[in-house]
Formats: sequence, structure tokens, C-alpha cells
Amino acid sequence: MGKTRVAFVGTGGRSMTHIERLVKFPDVELVGFMDIRPERAEQKRAFAGQGKAYGDYIEMLDDAKPEVLYICVPPAEHGAIEFEAIARGIHLFIEKPMALGLELAERIQNAAREKKIITCIGFQDRYLDLVEQCREWMQGKKIGLLDGAWVGGLPGVYWYPAYATCGGQIVEQNIHIFDMLRNLFGEAAKVYCAGGRGIIERDGYDLHDYSSAVITMQSGIVATLHTGCYRDTESKFPNGMRIHCADCTIEYDLRNHVVYHSQFETISRAWKSDWQTEMNRTFINAIQTGDTSKIRSPYEDAIKTLRLTLACNESLQTGLPVEL
Repeated sequence: MGKTRVAFVGTGGRSMTHIERLVKFPDVELVGFMDIRPERAEQKRAFAGQGKAYGDYIEMLDDAKPEVLYICVPPAEHGAIEFEAIARGIHLFIEKPMALGLELAERIQNAAREKKIITCIGFQDRYLDLVEQCREWMQGKKIGLLDGAWVGGLPGVYWYPAYATCGGQIVEQNIHIFDMLRNLFGEAAKVYCAGGRGIIERDGYDLHDYSSAVITMQSGIVATLHTGCYRDTESKFPNGMRIHCADCTIEYDLRNHVVYHSQFETISRAWKSDWQTEMNRTFINAIQTGDTSKIRSPYEDAIKTLRLTLACNESLQTGLPVEL
């Protein structure tokens, strides 16, 4: 079997996480790097020591002929790239959020399904051993309430400060915690979200500075997830998730450690796995074998997380709860 040919559309910061892993896989060849800033594509090509840099993705697909395309573009840029790759039979790894509207996401999903395209969405925490530790400790427990958060500063990328280009912090960033909620507790039944503005003052900025979503799960569990981009980046907020069981609390500190508290004991576990490598290795294995069963966030599952976060945005705008 020859090496799997991989190319990138979008070579910003997030792409580097994948390139650093893929370049170490002996069965992968990185054949193309495309960015609207060609010098950035060239930087990634130079780091990888292979492939070619491009300023146009159609030219790259024609010339490099990848089997797999990693799409790491700003949220509002999804659509045409996916449809072009799908039409060519190219398998897709897509960074979240994979669209800013359900109608587009559903069209991409249906096109990929029709062409039997293998997909993976970059919900990296699904491969994190700390999340699986939470699942293990939860077994047999009675759970009523849980709360989670992703609160920090405003990311510095140019496309972030507007709903039209990033979708808001719930959709663009805290979507990881919303996905963890679905991963561990199943589907949501209803969401009500309230938020506020007035702390951040910046031209062109129209996001909510902070919000809280109260989510009733189909199981009856009630989750409250906090989102914010107004905090000083040097200050620490308790980001992650706290699962309040009848006889214990499980505290997940975002991508750092997890602690089990009960009347009788306290147990702490730090992360050990390289979940980024596992996610990329799992996806490449699926391409090479055709067995997609180990991909933990294919498009058809990830779209449910997107739907949940977009429902929060709808509730923020209308002031009303949204049934799911």
C-alpha cells in the first residue's frame, strides 16, 4: 500500500496541530498546503519538508491530487471547498464549527454520504482520556445537575469579533464543551440561553460577551453551560465540567485533569494520552482500511452538536427556549 496523500486548505494555527502529527506518520505524504496568505502555506510546507504551497485550492486539488483534505478555515468559509472535494471523491477532515447554518451543513452531509466520503470533525476531546475517565466514574451514578464553562479572552484572529464570520463563542469555541455534554449524556431536549454585552468595546464587534445556557437533556439531567470572551487572559476561570451525582462530584478541569470527590475519598487523574495524535491516527486508519467505526465524530454525529449550539444562538436572539 502506498502512502496516503494529504493536503490542507487553511494553514493557520490550528492546522499546525495536525501537520505536526501527520508528518511523523510513515504511511502519510503531505502533498499540498493552500492558504489565502501563500507565505503561511510556504511556512507549513517548509516545516513538513514535503509537498508544495499553493494560493488557490482548485489548483492544489488539480495538481497535488490528494486522497484526503484537511479543511482548517474560518467558520464562514465552509461550503464551496467541501463540495469541490466531495465531487472529486476526496475524504474530509474538517475543523469545527463546520458551518454557521444547518441548511449548509445538511447539504454537505448529504453530499458526502451520497459519494461515500469518510469524514471526521475536529472534536478532539472525544479522544481525551480524561473524558473517558469521567465516563467510567459516572457508571451507575444518579446524576441530576451539571455545570460547565469555557470563559476566557477574545481570540485575536481577524474573523472572530462578529457573528457573521465566527458564529459567536458558543458555536466557535465552547462547542467543545457542548459536544462533551452530548458525548457523555446523550441528546438535549430543550435549551434556554441568556447573555449580555457591554464589557468589550471594539469596532465591528457584535458578539455576546457572556452567556449561560440551561439545557434539559432527554434523560432529565439539567446542564448549565457558561460561555464568555470578556475575561483578562491572565485570570483563571474554572473551565471544564462539574458532574454532580447523588453521592459524589466529578470535576473535569479543561484538558488538564479530573477529580472524583466523595464522602470517603478524593481521586485525581492527570491527562496522559496524546489525544491529538490519536484523533489523526484514527482518521488515517479509517481512510486506509475503510473501517470508520473508530472515528468518534463523523459529520453525521457532529452536526447534532452544531444544531445544539445554533439553538443556543437562537434562544439568545429571541429570549425564548428552543425545543430540540
